[in-house]
Parts: sequence; structure tokens; C-alpha cells
Amino acid sequence: MTNVGLRPGHFDASKMEAVAPPFTGEEYAARLERLIGLARERAIDLLWVTSPEGVAWIHGFTASWYKGQGPMRYPQCYGTAVHVDSGRFIHFDNPTEEPVLARTSCSRDNRYTPDREAEPNIRFIMDELKAEGWLKGSVGMEFWSYLPNRAVSTMFEGAFLMHGCRPVDMSETVRRARRRKSAREIAYTEKAMEICDIGHGTIVENLRPGVTELELFGQVMASMMAAGGEFPALIPIFNASPMDGETPMSNGHAMASRKTIQAGEILCADLCGVYNRYHANALRGYYVGDDPPPGLVERYKRSAGSFEVIGNEVKAGMTVAEVVRLLRAYYEEAGIWTETEGWGLGYELGWSLPPDWVGDFYFHVGDDRYLDRVFEENMVTNYESLFHTHLIDTIVYGKDGARTLSNTPLELIAVG
Repeated sequence: MTNVGLRPGHFDASKMEAVAPPFTGEEYAARLERLIGLARERAIDLLWVTSPEGVAWIHGFTASWYKGQGPMRYPQCYGTAVHVDSGRFIHFDNPTEEPVLARTSCSRDNRYTPDREAEPNIRFIMDELKAEGWLKGSVGMEFWSYLPNRAVSTMFEGAFLMHGCRPVDMSETVRRARRRKSAREIAYTEKAMEICDIGHGTIVENLRPGVTELELFGQVMASMMAAGGEFPALIPIFNASPMDGETPMSNGHAMASRKTIQAGEILCADLCGVYNRYHANALRGYYVGDDPPPGLVERYKRSAGSFEVIGNEVKAGMTVAEVVRLLRAYYEEAGIWTETEGWGLGYELGWSLPPDWVGDFYFHVGDDRYLDRVFEENMVTNYESLFHTHLIDTIVYGKDGARTLSNTPLELIAVG
């Protein structure tokens, strides 16, 4: 028997309290229409959406476990099939997720796999799609998604081929559809930054020599969650590092540890506020003591000036080449541009689940490729100005300009 333990236990959706979804049915319908329009441009007949972000964007389904690294005995065979001609979609999942779908999703056509093994589940999904008349022409798959993993993705690709379909990569299509944010998505991002700023305020209140990184990080996360925040999609960088003269030592992508924070160190606190899974990122550097090195204070001021450039001169419709040119000129004039240490870059932010909050759109002041990409209206990215400094903020791009979201000062913050 390979279907033992598939049911969720006792569950009766009719006895649930009313669920208030984060978006209206009209907004989900508009998203589906946008995605289908992009699929038509590429002559894709069926979309097989498997990235957690893509699935949630279409109909809201949000789970705590997607079996990305689960047992080979129990592979993840889930996804949302979107039929371009009819405009309909079907979500396929394990029956244990019926309660989660009832609480988080607007999908009304959910079909549950009958087994734990991959072969009967994929056969079931293909039979259902064939019965709908949907297994024709090209099928878009998300080859750049970590779900399903390579082994299961190959099984699905083979199954589509056996039914006469032509699998193509549509990763860019799903990501492009999600890029421009609605007014409500922007509002959730702004709320996420309010939560992020609460976390930074907690650092100012509680940072002192002798506290461990983990102890302080726990206080920060508790304050953010008390304000309505959620688990971030990445474990934040949260480390104190010693100085080498007036230059802080790099700590890479390190997690909080049991290290005791010492006077004269720099705490690198890369926080993300999260609200309805929308992320807002703000990194700041905290000097432990009353008298930070003057040279480093000045370097922070020069590094922070890049955000003034963005606020004063960048707007939606500009190309990456134009924005990079402005920022590169500023850094060179400020005297902190270097080819070997530090960088100025940004990447898209939005709805995210573990293991990543980094989106697809990416730009780098030192990059000489993909410069024709365009900053779209209501797009959201972070921006990192890291020249021996710890400065990241979240940017919203509008047709009349760009704006940063955090109220935490863009400077080296000394905490005595």
C-alpha cells in the first residue's frame, strides 16, 4: 500500500470560520488574465506552474512545506495547470493540503493525487488533463523553479512528451507576470517595511556589549512578529564583525550565532519585514560604542548618497543602462568606487517563501550585460550600497520617480 496517511485527518470546510483572503477575486482574475496574455504571446497552450510564488500569485495557496528536499520515497507531484484557451485552471496537490487550500486559496477546482509514489500520481494528473482536452500543443514548465526537483521535473516532462505535447521553459513568463505590483501589493510592501523598521528600532534599544547574536536576533524577530510580521523567506544575515583599522571585516552570508558581541564591533543586520508574504528589505550597520571611526562615518555618508541619486533621478521607464550610468558616476565622484571590493546592486522583491526572497529582475553597477532591461512602473527592488558599508533599502519605482521605504537612517548607527 502506498497511499497510507494521505488524508488530512478530520476536516470539514463548512465548519471553518470565514477566511479573509489578502486579495479580492477581481485581483486574482486580473492576474490570471495577465498571465494568459503573456502565454498567448509565446504560443503556449498549457501552463504547468510549480513555483510556490507562481502558484500563490495565481490563486493564493500558501503552505509551510513543499517537499523541496523531501524523501525520494515521497516525491512532490503538485502544480497548477492553466489552460490558455478556456482561461480555466486546476490545482493538483496531495490531499493533506485540503485544509490549507480552504484557508488560503481561491481555487475551486482542486484535484488530489491518489498515492505517495510519483508514477501513479503523474499518471493521474495526465489522465485528468487529457479528459479535459488540455494535453495539446505546447506546455510551459518552470525549468528555473526548484519545485519540482530535477528528478520529478524530468518525469513530468517525459509524461507531457508521451502525450504528444511540446514542453517549453516558461519561467520568465511567470516571473514577468508578477513584476508590476498592484496598489494592494505596494501597500503590503509598505506595511512590511514598517515592520522591518520596528526590528531595527529593537536593535537600537537592546544592542550592547555582552549580548549574543542569537539573543539579540530573537528579540528583533519577536518585536517584528508582535507587530504582525511573518517568517522571512531567507534567514537574515545578523552578525557582529571586528574592525581592521577603520574598515569592518566582511562576514558573508552568515547566520546569527552564539558569538558574544563586543565593543568596537560592527553589527550587520540585514532584516526583511514580511506582511502577507510581501518582503521589504533594509540592512543597516551598527557600531557598538559611542565613538565610531570618523573615516567610516564619512564613508557611510558617501555610500548613502546613492539613494539620493535614485530618489532624485530614477523613475519607471528608464533602462538599467541609464540607472547604472547615473550610479556609477556618483560613486566615482564620491571617491568610493572600486573594481574589487564592494558593489551597488539591486534585485526584485515581492511575494516570497523559503528558501529565497530574491526575485528575478537584477541590476549591478559593475555589470555590462542585460542593460536594455527596463524598470517598470510599480516594480519593487532592493538596492545595496556596500562599499565597506552596510546599507540596503527597498525601492518602489513610479512614472514620476522612485522612493525608498525605510525610515531607519541611512548611516552608520552608533549604539553605546
